[in-house]
Amino acid sequence: MNVLIAMDSFKGALSSERAGKALERGILRTSGHQTTVCSVADGGEGSVHALAACVKGEYRTWQCRDAFHQRITVRTLLFEEEESLCCAVEAADIFGLHNCEVSSATAATASTYGLGELLDQLHNHAIHKVLLFLGGTITTDGGLGVMQGLGIRLYDRMGNVLPDDCNPLFAFDHWDEEAFQTVRKKLGDMKLLVGCDVCAPLYGKEGCVLTYSAQKGADAMQMHKLEQQLQLLEKRSRRNLMQEGCGAGGGCAAGLHILGAELTFGYELINRYVHLEQRLQTADLVITGEGQMNHQTLQGKLPIRIAQAAKKHGIPVLAVCGQREVDCTALTAYFQGIFTIQQGIYPLHEALAHTEEYLEETGYQLMRLITAAAGISHKASKNQKVSIAEELCRKGKTI
Repeated sequence: MNVLIAMDSFKGALSSERAGKALERGILRTSGHQTTVCSVADGGEGSVHALAACVKGEYRTWQCRDAFHQRITVRTLLFEEEESLCCAVEAADIFGLHNCEVSSATAATASTYGLGELLDQLHNHAIHKVLLFLGGTITTDGGLGVMQGLGIRLYDRMGNVLPDDCNPLFAFDHWDEEAFQTVRKKLGDMKLLVGCDVCAPLYGKEGCVLTYSAQKGADAMQMHKLEQQLQLLEKRSRRNLMQEGCGAGGGCAAGLHILGAELTFGYELINRYVHLEQRLQTADLVITGEGQMNHQTLQGKLPIRIAQAAKKHGIPVLAVCGQREVDCTALTAYFQGIFTIQQGIYPLHEALAHTEEYLEETGYQLMRLITAAAGISHKASKNQKVSIAEELCRKGKTI
């Protein structure tokens, strides 16, 4: 059996590649199977790492501010494409959730300002194309911080200039139109492709505030205000910001779109270099997954994208995750099975520390089950009435 392994990263534990390799080791403990590990991502954590496995490039560091306005060093990937210099950036490296303690103070402070600073530097260094991956961010500022970092002045209702050391969305009313047009024209010299990790629109029931801002620290009053302000942002932009993906990065995708960026999905952007469709042509089974699978997975997260691609080729897909919702009925429409790797009840930090070995063991047990099921199917095809329980007991399997 040819098994294609295309795992997303397990946040706080393993990269896409390491997660895939761990599963592969378990699978290869059984005999008769060939495996291919494909480093993939959906625009979230690990996207640049996955891309680095597919292109010849080198890492380059830059200085900018993080979400809380502290100076940091950010690593990006530089590579050539059609004789033009390209740069891949993970927004989470600038203003990521990571392991931050979030609160209402976090929601009021976190800004995308540093990304604006970085984009300005990339433009000054004659970067022709930027691939920006937007997943895993701690901000909900509609990309207004990016505008500030690029030199666009923002104002409140009284005409006061907004400071650049807080979330500008709360008090935003309008921007300096002349500066806005100047920056938009400047960015037009640089192709900016934004890889969104979710298909959320800017606001509304499925938007970035009601779906994600609580996990970034926003309280009920802040959520109400942010929702109102994002609608104002759309009004000021005179653009439709309810298209899929505009809510990615706490609405940062929308702000970048206003500035002329092209929005796409992170998975599709990565797949231009990974060529997953070609790899699927020789696969008999696909295994994908991520750290946590829940209702947010349905928002276009990587496992769903992989399952949709495999379905076109009629290939069964299994999902492996660290944790899943008890009721995963909606997810079962995409997968032949969803399996968690947990082997007991442990504190989160301890479970994360054992992610690699748990993935390997899960890969091993899955392939034992599949091998046993294949044997049962073979006997059934010969009209031999053998129950699954009898066959497993006869072979001494404990799965």
